[in-house]
Amino acid sequence: MSLFGMLLSELRARRGVVGVLFFLGLAGLVVANVFIRPHEVEFVYDAYPGFWAVFGLVGGLAMVIVMKKIVQPMISRGDDYYERNN
Repeated sequence: MSLFGMLLSELRARRGVVGVLFFLGLAGLVVANVFIRPHEVEFVYDAYPGFWAVFGLVGGLAMVIVMKKIVQPMISRGDDYYERNN
């Protein structure tokens, strides 16, 4: 097994720790946005700390909801789809 494969296996075995570290890193970036301000505000909402993090979260959740409630029923097939067409 290659070094990369061993690294992936180790990360897979410790995925809970990796997930916690990932979310702590994301939270740290949002907190850093409170203290590190952009030089010039390009949009009105850029002045609010953490706006882009909240915008990304709301946009991602909206896409998941739209895909789950609207698109999935249009493209899904019944459980007996493959037995019916034999």
